[in-house]
Amino acid sequence: MTKTTDHAAPPLVITAGGKTWVWVSVLLMTVGWYKSINLVLLLAYLMFALLLVNGIFARRHAVRVIARREQTLPALAGEETKIWVTVTNVGARPVTVSVEEQAGDHPLVWLVHNLPARESVSCTANILFAQRGRFATRIRVWSEYPLGLLRFGREGERGPDVVVLPAAGMLDVGGMRRWLQQAGGDGRVRKLLRRVTSDEAEVRGVRPFRPGDAIRSVHWRSTARRRELMVREYDVAPSLDLVLVVEPWLPLDPTLPQLKQLEETLCLAVTIVNTWSRVYGTNVVVAVAGTVPSVRSATPNAAGVRNALEPLASVTGQASVEPFGPKAFGRPLGRTIRLLVTSRPESPYADALAKSTGRAFIAVCPSDGLPWYRPPAVGERKSGKGFYHVPLLPPITRVEHPDIK
Repeated sequence: MTKTTDHAAPPLVITAGGKTWVWVSVLLMTVGWYKSINLVLLLAYLMFALLLVNGIFARRHAVRVIARREQTLPALAGEETKIWVTVTNVGARPVTVSVEEQAGDHPLVWLVHNLPARESVSCTANILFAQRGRFATRIRVWSEYPLGLLRFGREGERGPDVVVLPAAGMLDVGGMRRWLQQAGGDGRVRKLLRRVTSDEAEVRGVRPFRPGDAIRSVHWRSTARRRELMVREYDVAPSLDLVLVVEPWLPLDPTLPQLKQLEETLCLAVTIVNTWSRVYGTNVVVAVAGTVPSVRSATPNAAGVRNALEPLASVTGQASVEPFGPKAFGRPLGRTIRLLVTSRPESPYADALAKSTGRAFIAVCPSDGLPWYRPPAVGERKSGKGFYHVPLLPPITRVEHPDIK
């Protein structure tokens, strides 16, 4: 799901005001020539000269500027992401330019006024992507200085793509853990899952409540004193790492419900990985099956998790995929929670993984009716108090940069 926006624009164009300026100049020249009024002819020549001067100054300002989009973390669909462009004046005099960046169908325009010589400025804006994918970016710098009659533009440096991951839903950690204990393929898996929260030692302290914390851990005295829900924090045995395999299955001629099921599967995988890393603070391995399989490990931080989930932005469905071998994950699988997130119920891929790796995988599909998972709603995004509506495609945003002194 890669989108590009490659269409070249002419370097020098006349603006709407410039066209009016030319027509007025031609009219004055015609009247001056027909009536033999030299003063009117002189005024027409002066207007044409100012048009030429405008083009010269506009070119000088535009060629002195380098615009480059900076690398940002992958965003989630339905979540605002920051677009960050660095504009540098490499010339010896101040410049005034406009900078346009287009990522997918989201054009952004900044006006950088009077940028001093050898200085840089960061232009930022928040935009929202409704769908997952990799969006190619295009940066263009132009100037109409000083009269706005002619516009000279040039392409900026091509930056990295904007990566948008599938949307994340809501997940009840306790409910998922209990479901996994019941669905565990063998007694060892159930025992490991119980250990995730049962090996509590002595209380280390208290901290603010986070979604997924057990109510029995609430420290009511501290809650009443601080007027904020506080929970006990225990010294616990190290939690288990998560190995999550995504099977993006689609038949050769998929129907709309099957395509929707694939997108729901990717959303479920993103939600599980994000929640597991945040709540349990352990490493996560994300493996995506397909024609070009991908295996990425992530430490328990936002940057690592989102980089591990990056292949899900552009994954396409496959009718048949080969199972991963025992060495594909780069680590022993004995002391890990192993999940297979698939887009088809009762997938035979779980058995194929068990045979190839020697370890059982718990298969989960969005159509299983999971009581502990709430999928993301279309046209909504998460907030601390639930879900609220936001527009899927924002209008063109114009950000004027203040004078730099």
